[in-house]
Order: sequence, then C-alpha cells, then structure tokens
Amino acid sequence: MTMDPDYQDFRAFVLTGEGEKEEIEAEVDNISALFSSEGVYLFVRYDLRRIYIWKGPKSPVRKRFISSRVGSKIQEASSKIGMHLKIVSVDAGDEPIEFLRNFKIESYNVSDDEKLADMVYLRNADRVRLEEEQFAKDLASKKGEKEEYWSPILEEQKKAKKKAAGTTQEPAPKKAKAPTIKKKKQSSYTPTPSHKSRYRSSPTVSKNAEKEILDMILESEPMDEMKRMNIIIGSSVFSPKRTISTLFGKEVEEVQWARMESVPDGNIDIDSHLLRVYCKDNQIQGMEIFQSSNGAPKKKETSKSSPKKQPSKKKTSKKKSTTKKNLKTIPTG
Repeated sequence: MTMDPDYQDFRAFVLTGEGEKEEIEAEVDNISALFSSEGVYLFVRYDLRRIYIWKGPKSPVRKRFISSRVGSKIQEASSKIGMHLKIVSVDAGDEPIEFLRNFKIESYNVSDDEKLADMVYLRNADRVRLEEEQFAKDLASKKGEKEEYWSPILEEQKKAKKKAAGTTQEPAPKKAKAPTIKKKKQSSYTPTPSHKSRYRSSPTVSKNAEKEILDMILESEPMDEMKRMNIIIGSSVFSPKRTISTLFGKEVEEVQWARMESVPDGNIDIDSHLLRVYCKDNQIQGMEIFQSSNGAPKKKETSKSSPKKQPSKKKTSKKKSTTKKNLKTIPTG
C-alpha cells in the first residue's frame, strides 16, 4: 500500500462479503468518496489511537457483527507493539462529532430509499428528546393518580358500619391488648477504679502549638561551646536534618528540624549532655539536649584542694655543754 506522505499513521480496510478485511488505498481527507449504502469500512488512525468502524445504512447484519471482531484483532495486534487503540462504532447519518472533525467531512445523508421499511431512523439527539418527553408524560400521569392506603383496622370499621346499618347487633367485643413487657432499665452506673493511676498520659500538642514552641526554642541562643542535639516537645522528638548544596562553587549547609518518625524502644541514658527546659503557665513546653561542640563531653572543672603541708618539726637535740661553769667559792671562817 502506498501511504499518504502527510499521514503515515492512517490505514483503511473494507469488509468483503465473505467477512474478510481487505486493505484499500484512501486519502484521510477524502474518505467520504468510499462510502456506500451497504459497505462497512474500518479506518485506523494510529496518530489518534482510534479504530473507526463505519457502517452503511443498508449494511447486512452479518457484516456489522464481523466488523467488531475484525476491529478487535487489529486492536490486539497493535497492543503488542505498544499502540493501544480504542474502537469507535460509527453509523451512517449518525456520526459522532469526533469522527467528523478528525476526517473533516460532513454527516452522511441517508435518503428515503436507504431507510429500512421496518425501522425508524433516528439520530441520537432525536432519541434523547423523545425519551425525555415520554418521561415527562409518565411523571405527569403519576401525579394525577391518588395513592390508595389500605389498613386492616379501617377495613374492619367499614364492615362493622355495614352490619350496623343492616341489622342491630351487639357491639363486637374489643380485642384484648397484648400485655406489654416492661424492659428493665439498664443501669448507667460504671464502676470507677478504687485507686488513681500514678502516671498521667503524655499531653497531646497540636501541630500549630508544636510549631510555635519549636520556633521559640530555635530562636533562643544555645549554650556556650555547645550545640543542639535534639528537641523534645510533648511526646515528639525533633532532630536536625542537614543538606549540603553548592552555590557559586561553595558548599552551603542548610539545617532543618523535623520530627523523628521512629524512636527506639527502651531506656535511653543521657550521659555527658546538658538539658535546657522551657516552662510556661506552670507547664513544661519543651526540652533541649546539648552536646559539646568539639564532640567530647563537657566536664566541669573541679578544684581539688591540696592538703596543707604541716611544717615539719625539726628535732633539736640538746647538746651537752662541754664548758664548765665557774662556781663562786664560798669563803670560810
């Protein structure tokens, strides 16, 4: 087949009397020249992902039925190469606007000779209009009818009135009322525990309040030579997320604080870290956890007082004097 150079994705087929498809040469802008009263044509537009099956007004029912199967085979073969096509059925004289616009043609004019004797040829717009008119008539007729209500009590009263009018009879005994069983009222008392729980559930903080507390904490200046590790607000733990981007050849680090999705179970011992607690209105708003900026735990310098040395006592040994003392002589006599 020699395809139109302007429309490489267009193919045309005609359905033969045996129900086989036969590819024919056609121009996409002049397909109306192929139309016939008893013909059935398949127009494949790969560029629009459509398979149009055009059916003449006097086309046999067998051809119409077979054309759907032929279109399905073309659709299946195209899907294997990644082309998913949609089948659109087109009746002569009642073509959809999509079909007329894509092929730039006018609707097929169905003559009186081409109309079947046992069929009324209606367009979709006319069919919808007639259905709406019939629905309005049915609705109006239902409004005029009065709904009858049947009740066994009213029926008995009518019968009793007829009997009383003909012959005087004793009034019919009244039916005994069925005994009503009183239901016991269920007690709305709910037992309360004898002791109160020692532990209170953690307070829930709304997202807006949580954001305000986080902004307040981040606006405060950190401790000297310390950096923030985590922030606790209510039952949520926030941690910094650092992203490094390049700006004019220089690396720029951005820090964003976000809620941690998973927190490990168990006890966490916070050693060698400092805490800062934020309080307001007699409640704890949040808590900061700091670590030394050099990575080593900050130790407090404690001045150890060295014991005072007691002066050593020198042992002094008394030396015996070697000099003799001159004693005064006592005079005699």
